[in-house]
Amino acid sequence: MAVRPRMLSSGWYPGSGGACRAEIEKFIAGVQPLEPEIQPLGGLVPHAGWYFSGRLAAKVFFFCSRAVKPEVVVLFGGHLPGGPPLLVTDEAWETPLGEIPLATEFYAPLRQRLALKPEYPGDNTIEVNLPFVKYFFPQARLLALRAPQTPEAVRLGEAVVEVARELKQSVLLIGSADLTHYGLNYGFAPQGYGPQAVQWVKEVNDRRFVEALLQMDPLSAIALADRDLSSCSAGAPAAALAGAKKLGATRALLVDYYTSYDVLPGDSFVGYAGVIWTA
Repeated sequence: MAVRPRMLSSGWYPGSGGACRAEIEKFIAGVQPLEPEIQPLGGLVPHAGWYFSGRLAAKVFFFCSRAVKPEVVVLFGGHLPGGPPLLVTDEAWETPLGEIPLATEFYAPLRQRLALKPEYPGDNTIEVNLPFVKYFFPQARLLALRAPQTPEAVRLGEAVVEVARELKQSVLLIGSADLTHYGLNYGFAPQGYGPQAVQWVKEVNDRRFVEALLQMDPLSAIALADRDLSSCSAGAPAAALAGAKKLGATRALLVDYYTSYDVLPGDSFVGYAGVIWTA
């Protein structure tokens, strides 16, 4: 069986199963489930190292896992400016909590609908969230794709749902994206440095992008990310949102928002948001 090995160092997420479990349980300690009538169909999670954004990603996965038990978790990654989507075509993926089997039956019907290329290893947008998938959805298989930051992402999300319906598989659609990358480290500092820059990122640049996701408008989210540099991988949440809408999602919930500056202040920082789309 073709198993994709872990590529990221333990600086991104713990190296052992025990350490992953302990960290996840710390992240969700005291968190209460959503109201029973909320049935998540998709969501947005960040993809920085767990020290910075792990608690937010864990919270989104926790809320979803307490409400739904999908047969397949679809994880859309990003870091693609354009071109065709990328599909992970192995049979399983290694995590410290055990291997996650991949939903290989999706591959052929997706290729009938879209031009897909094989996904190359080493992209953090997907891998850093795999232990959360394994912990919160141990019964599920994984479908992993990277979505371009173009309108093709919308078609990708919709195509995944079409195939899931053909195969009679229940799915949960998760898009992995971070928000504004601000400061000298990222070559983007239109508001200078200091508290006023942090305030601008939070209240202007990131807010516009998050509002598009809360208004369930994936094309606007992509356009804003292109114009404002407000997301490094907007195609991923756009794909997840488009698929969730096709499944019947009609509203969005903001789980939380903060920046890496709130964790470790500095002149360079990144924004993180967690969103759930529900029927």
